[in-house]
Amino acid sequence: MLVKTFGSAVQGISATTITIEVSVSQGINFHLVGLPDSAVKESQQRIDSALRTNGFKIPGKKIVINMAPADIRKEGSAYDLPLAIGILAASEQIKPEKAEDYMIM
Repeated sequence: MLVKTFGSAVQGISATTITIEVSVSQGINFHLVGLPDSAVKESQQRIDSALRTNGFKIPGKKIVINMAPADIRKEGSAYDLPLAIGILAASEQIKPEKAEDYMIM
């Protein structure tokens, strides 16, 4: 299932909407694409810990996350929540219907 969530990147005094597309399918792997820095790549461990603490889990399947636009560098841990919500919605642990209606920060 493909789910979109939205975050934001701050550039100077402007904010750019970041579209986060999460796909969960058969297989085992975790791919994060779209020019993430090291802190964003490390979000997998933070998200896994937070989800387990709250009674959820990262599915043991292939997870592909695309952060667009790809030409903007994504930095910091501000994307952890929209990534986590996308993973939960794409793995049907929460209802995905309204995930696209909000900017999640």
